[in-house]
Amino acid sequence: MKKLEKAVVFLLILILVFLNIILFYVFFVFSNEEIKSFVNFGQETKKEEKEKDFIAREIIIDEYKGEFQVYQNDKLINSFFDYNEAVAYASGYENASVKRYNGNFWLWDNTPQYNVYTDGEDKFEVFGSFADAAAFAKKHSYADIYYRKSNKFVWNNHEKIENKTIMGVGHIKQLPELKRGCEVTSLAMLLNYKGYKTDKLVLAKAIKKDTTPYNEIDGKKYYGNPNNGFVGDIYDYSKKGLGVYHKPVFALLSDYAGNDSLDLTGCEFEDLYYFINKNSPVWVIINTKYDELPQKNFEKWITPDGEITVTYNEHSVLIVGYDDKYVYINDPLSEYGYTKKEKTRFIKGWKQMGRQALTIKK
Repeated sequence: MKKLEKAVVFLLILILVFLNIILFYVFFVFSNEEIKSFVNFGQETKKEEKEKDFIAREIIIDEYKGEFQVYQNDKLINSFFDYNEAVAYASGYENASVKRYNGNFWLWDNTPQYNVYTDGEDKFEVFGSFADAAAFAKKHSYADIYYRKSNKFVWNNHEKIENKTIMGVGHIKQLPELKRGCEVTSLAMLLNYKGYKTDKLVLAKAIKKDTTPYNEIDGKKYYGNPNNGFVGDIYDYSKKGLGVYHKPVFALLSDYAGNDSLDLTGCEFEDLYYFINKNSPVWVIINTKYDELPQKNFEKWITPDGEITVTYNEHSVLIVGYDDKYVYINDPLSEYGYTKKEKTRFIKGWKQMGRQALTIKK
């Protein structure tokens, strides 16, 4: 028994001697930095990884001179540390863009936003508006329209299009609060259906206003331009007013839906069917007769931008469907929401009001 105890004691002594040798090696052979690394190896590894990533990123940025990259025709041509310098440089080129290094979206862009791919080929033609892109696309049996701002294909002519009505678009009445608020009320219906929470009164306050005062001199009428902002009083018929057209409404729509907002103004009415089939209601400018108006219903105004022709019958609704005979609308002036209008007449009135149309394509 005593021999066994002596053996155990001897073994423990050997273990202690071995541990002392290891400690001596650590503290006297390793440098101070190596000791710190040995003791805190987990934290140091993470720190080293961050430093390596930072160094790698700096090398890439230095290679291109800066964080804000300038492209022409989607090819990198320069980059800058300062955003304003990047934009100033890009402005000297056609089809130029600015984006942040590793960014997904263009921060600034003077490139036509619509690319049209035809017949399954990789090459494309560029256009400044959806209407021009669609007109070109329809000359081909197989075409796709790509919208640069959203990085998405937004329209094509090779999917089957059928008569359709989008169900479940909530109805909002513009009255009694907004006597002239059809545009923002229809916009509220579109935004709410697409999941953006807002209401007509918030939009009425936010819509850009053209504050040019009304005046008559020598039989000529001087007033604001609805292409620039809402003209007149949106709340009260007893005060002078008219309404607003698609450009300021599109700006407000974009505040909510961002690059998923689409300005379809100028296209053919049939081009809107694609969006209805994709459950995207279409905001439009029409008139309260839902038909082409006689010229006696129009008058000329002189605005700060020149002469325009307007009608006090101007109106806005949300298109929610169509079939061979009718257009189905969610009308802010209607008591019950969905109503149908004879399609041929409706299209004539829509064209007369400038083919104005907006939607959200997610």
